[in-house]
Amino acid sequence: MKSEVREVGPLKRELEVVLEVEEVRAFIDSLVASFRTRYNFPGFRPGKVPAKHIISKFHEEIDKSVVEELVPDSIRRAMMENKIHPAGPGELISLKYEPDQPLVIQVAVEIWPEIELANYDGMEIEQAIEETDGSEIDQQIAWMQDRLAEFNPVERAAAKGDALDIELLAVDENGEALGQAKPEPASIEVGAQNLLREFDEAALGAEVGAEKMIEVAYPDDFSNEELKGQTRHYRMNVKSVREKVLPPVDDELARKIDPSLDLDGLKAKISLRLESEKRMASRQRLEQTIVDRLLHENPFDLPTSTVDLALKRLGEKAKEEKKEVSPEDLDKVYRPHVERAHRRELILAKVGEREKIAITQKDIDDEIGKMAENEKRTTEEVLKDIGEIDRFRDFLFERRVFEALIGKLKISEVKIPSPAADSQE
Repeated sequence: MKSEVREVGPLKRELEVVLEVEEVRAFIDSLVASFRTRYNFPGFRPGKVPAKHIISKFHEEIDKSVVEELVPDSIRRAMMENKIHPAGPGELISLKYEPDQPLVIQVAVEIWPEIELANYDGMEIEQAIEETDGSEIDQQIAWMQDRLAEFNPVERAAAKGDALDIELLAVDENGEALGQAKPEPASIEVGAQNLLREFDEAALGAEVGAEKMIEVAYPDDFSNEELKGQTRHYRMNVKSVREKVLPPVDDELARKIDPSLDLDGLKAKISLRLESEKRMASRQRLEQTIVDRLLHENPFDLPTSTVDLALKRLGEKAKEEKKEVSPEDLDKVYRPHVERAHRRELILAKVGEREKIAITQKDIDDEIGKMAENEKRTTEEVLKDIGEIDRFRDFLFERRVFEALIGKLKISEVKIPSPAADSQE
C-alpha cells in the first residue's frame, strides 16, 4: 500500500491511497475462500470450485465487501502511517476500482489542531468572591417565615397576600358550562408571582360569595401542553378570603425550622450555607476565567465539520423535542457556544497531556466509594445516579486538570459585594 498526503488548508488534508493489484487480489482470495466453505456448488467437489466461478457468481457481494471493508480499512491504516488524527469520518472524493488494476482511493479529511501550549506557570488570575451580606440572611429568614405563615378567614375584600378559596367552572363565551364540566375547587394567593394576570385581577378586591367571569389567555410557554397559547373562559366563585399572618422572627420560628437552633444559630447556619454556595459559584467562575485566558494565550482553528455536525445534532434534538430552532438561530446563537465547548475540551485535554493526567478505573472506583461513604449510600445507588461512566471519567479528568492548573497559577482573591446588597441601595 502506498499513500500520499496533501495539505489543502490549515486543518484539511487530502489523502491518496493506492493498493497494488496483489493486495486487492489477496483480499478477494480471502472472500473466495470464505464462499467456498459457506455455500454448496452443484457439479463441483467441496473445496474444488474454481475462483473464477465464485467471483462470477458473487461479484456483487465481492464488490460490496471491497467498498465497505477493504476501502475503510486501507484509509485507517494510511492515516495511522501518516500520523493523521481525523476530526471526523472524512469525505470520499474518488474511488477507482477495476479488476486486475490497482485500487486508488482519494479522501478529504479534517484534522484536529496541533496546540503548542504557552507557558502558564505563574499566570496571574483574579478570583471574584461575593461577600455574604446581612440582607441576604434576612431574605432567607423572610422566605422561611412566609412558608410558615398561617391564613385566617376574614370578612373583607381580598387584598394582596390574601389566599382565596374558589371554585372554577369552565364555560363558553356566554357563561354556559362546557360539556360535562363541573366546578373545580382551587386556592390562589393574590399577587403571587406565578399567578396568571387574569386570575390576579379577578381575585384582588373580591369578597366571599362573589361570582366573576374570567377570560384567560394562556401564554405560549405555559407549562400545561393542552392550555399553552389557548384562550379559555371560567366562572369563578369565591368561597372564602383568608388573611396571611406571618409568625414573628424569633427563637420559636427558628426551632420550627430546625429544633436544635435558636434564631442566632439559624442565621449562622444560613450564613455558612450562603458562603459555601458562593465559594462554589466563585470556583466555577474561576475555572471559566482560566479557560478564557488559556484560549486567549493559545489561539487555534477548529475543524468546521466537527462544529457543523454538533449543530446538526442540536437541530435534530430540538426537532425531536418539538422545539422550533431555525437554521439562522443555530448558526448565530448556538455556533459560538458549540465552538467554545470544543475549544475548552481541546485546551484542557492538552493541559492534561502536559501534566500527565490520566484517570484509571481505580480512580473511578475510589471516587465512587468516597461518594457512597459520604452520602451514606451503596455504590450501586451512586452508580445509578452517575449514569454514563465515560462522562464521569471526563468529570474527574477536568477536575484533576483544574487542580493542576490552580496549583501553578498565581490566583488572588477579590471580594465583591453581593447582588442583594446592591439591590438594597
